[in-house]
Amino acid sequence: MDDRARTTALPYIALGAVVFAWGSGPVVTKLITAPAVLGVFLRYGITVPVLFAMVRLQGSSVGRGTLARAMLPGLSFGINLIFVFRAVQEATVAVLAVATTLQPALILLIAGPMFGERATRRHVAWTLVGVGGAIGVVLGAGSELRASALGITFALLAVVTFTAYFVLTRLARATTDVDPVEWMAAINLWALIAVIPPTLFLADLGDLDQMSGRDWFWLAVLAYVTGVFGHVLMSWVHGYVEASRSSLTLLTMNIWAVVLAWPVHDEPVTAIQGAAGLVVLGAVAAVLRTPVRAEPVRHRTA
Repeated sequence: MDDRARTTALPYIALGAVVFAWGSGPVVTKLITAPAVLGVFLRYGITVPVLFAMVRLQGSSVGRGTLARAMLPGLSFGINLIFVFRAVQEATVAVLAVATTLQPALILLIAGPMFGERATRRHVAWTLVGVGGAIGVVLGAGSELRASALGITFALLAVVTFTAYFVLTRLARATTDVDPVEWMAAINLWALIAVIPPTLFLADLGDLDQMSGRDWFWLAVLAYVTGVFGHVLMSWVHGYVEASRSSLTLLTMNIWAVVLAWPVHDEPVTAIQGAAGLVVLGAVAAVLRTPVRAEPVRHRTA
C-alpha cells in the first residue's frame, strides 16, 4: 500500500473493522469454558501455523530481524490474553471494558516522546471526554456490574500488557517496512512461547477431553477473526493512523462489546450506557477532525 492510503478513508474503514473484531473478543472469550491458560495456549497454537502459512503464500519468510523486534511485544501479547481470559471469568465483560478505557490516556502520554505526535489541547480535552464517556458506558450497567478484586486486578494487568504490545507494534510499523502478516506471525510465535511455561505448570491436559465442539468453534472464532483478521488489519492501520487517534477510536469497541454482551450473556444495556456511548462517539469524531502535529519518525527497512 502506498502513501495515497494516508489521504483516503481506507485506513479508517479498516480501523472500524478492527473495532468490531476486537470488541467481539471479550464476549467470545466468555463463551469458551476451557481453563484460561489452556484456552490461551490453544488459541495461539492454532493461529501460528496459519500465519506462517500465509507468509509463505506471499512468497516470503519471517526474518531474524522481525523476530528480534517482535519479541517484547509478542511476549506482552501472549501474557495479555491470559489476563483477558481470567478477567472475564472473574467479572462481567463490562468490567474488562472499563479497564481498557485507560489505554488512550496512556497512549497520549507515550505518543509524544516515542512517535513525535504532539497532541493539541483540543485533542487532550476530547480524549479525556472520550475516556469519561467510555467509563460511563460500563458504570451505567449499575447492578449488572459484577467483579471480584481478582477480576479487577486481571483487567488492569490486561490493559498494561496490551498497551505495551500496542505501542511497540506501532513503533515497529512507524520505523520499518515490515509486512503486517509477517509481523503478526512473529508476534504470535512469541506469544505462544510466552504461554508455554504457565501451560506446563498450571494446565491440566485432561481438560482437553472436557472441551465440547462448541468450545472449539468459539476458540477458532477468537483465533481467526479477533486474532488473525483483527490484529493483522490493525498492524497495517498502524502504518497510516497516529497512535493517539487509533487508540481513542478503539474505545468504541467497548460500546460494541457491551451491546453484544446483552443478547449473548444477558448483560443488559441501560439508558445511561446509551447516552455515554454517544459521548464516546462524539469525542472520537472530534479527535479525528483535530490535526496531530507529527514529527517525522526515522524509517528503516525490516
